[in-house]
Amino acid sequence: MDVGVTMIELPGPVRAAASDGTTVWCAVAGGIHAYTASGTPLPTEAGPGMPLPGAGAMHDVPFVTRDRPGDAEGDVPFPVRDRPGGAEHGAPFPPAAEPGARVRAGEGPGGLPELRSLAAVPGTVAGTGALPGALAGTVVVPRTFAAAPPMDSLPQSCLAGTSDGRVHWLDQDGVPVADARFTGRVLAGGGEIWAVGSSHARRLTGPGHFGEPVELPGLDRCAVEGERLWWTSTRDTLLRGGPREIDLGTRERGGMVVCAGSLWISVAGGLLRVSAWSGEPRRLVPAPEGPVPFLVCANGVLAGGGRDLFTLDPATGGAARLIGLGLDAPAGLVIAAGKHLWVFPTDRPHALIVAL
Repeated sequence: MDVGVTMIELPGPVRAAASDGTTVWCAVAGGIHAYTASGTPLPTEAGPGMPLPGAGAMHDVPFVTRDRPGDAEGDVPFPVRDRPGGAEHGAPFPPAAEPGARVRAGEGPGGLPELRSLAAVPGTVAGTGALPGALAGTVVVPRTFAAAPPMDSLPQSCLAGTSDGRVHWLDQDGVPVADARFTGRVLAGGGEIWAVGSSHARRLTGPGHFGEPVELPGLDRCAVEGERLWWTSTRDTLLRGGPREIDLGTRERGGMVVCAGSLWISVAGGLLRVSAWSGEPRRLVPAPEGPVPFLVCANGVLAGGGRDLFTLDPATGGAARLIGLGLDAPAGLVIAAGKHLWVFPTDRPHALIVAL
């Protein structure tokens, strides 16, 4: 496969980013900016920089939150405002920003939180290949053609983010529509978004709502596969969340992701591969380096790395391919966006886009 790398300038260093396969959302100090997967800026109703959660350019949609003293983390929120300018239960409605205005951290009521993570549910999901024996995850199909999602699943193309102690549900323009108390980050996979804390996780359902908590004692790494959460613990070498527990035999582990019908874990010497269907471990797959901090799945192609990238196409069975990026330090973040990889250098106001 031919690989091209393009650099684009961004308004500032990216703190969090996510993609639904067609749109890329980047959170910087001034707000959320949207781009196509290939790097073209997208216009929004709020102007070039969408306001961070908590203020600015609120759309005419209900907003729900939970802030009362004594509320448990992740409890179902109650509505505090149902119309622009309205307020219920004594909760003020933040003043709207002027069209195109950019709201920065520290402005607005009580100061605005910076997003620490972003996750998006795609409008398409990985499906089984059309040919007999084709790997799952190698074909992307509309969600309406895929298997029926859980009754309480998120709507397609939903965006979520986290700040200090809160999860924010956002619309496709990055405008907050709900939030709830939770300390951790958000991760997406298999058409679902999970809020993951230090020792437990909850699946995001409707705006402002969570599924039942899943206990993750001593959480080390995890990967989302729809309603399933694969995870490892700092306390042992076991992989949990699948049909059965598997002893990985090593505590030195890097990135973890589900791709092309398998769970992949970066370790020294290559990639551990586990069947996502049976939970059976497979042979170690050689990789140019490991363990690496990032593993992502780009339309059935596995990619990983830190200072440089490598790609592996499980459908072809070929060897991993190294992509030199020339970074002075390991990347701060790597995400997949359709058939593109976005690499964000640490503390730099630009992104490298790799077309696969």
